[in-house]
Amino acid sequence: MQELVSRIKKERIQQKVTMEELSLKSGVSQKHISNIENGKAVPTVETLEKLTQVLGFDISLHLKAHKAAKGKKPTSGGG
Repeated sequence: MQELVSRIKKERIQQKVTMEELSLKSGVSQKHISNIENGKAVPTVETLEKLTQVLGFDISLHLKAHKAAKGKKPTSGGG
């Protein structure tokens, strides 16, 4: 989850979108966005969807990639 929050913050900064603009466009309060970005709040999936939609990327792609990476198990050298 923290990876997605980091990506949201990175995208917001790269696109030169202020927290205030993101708040107005997403309907998520500026204070909540700040708390999410600073690790003081854990966002719901719905909140993440609102933020990523404004920033123009698909949360489902990120979640699928994360789930796939998490599902991979390290292989042992024994055989």
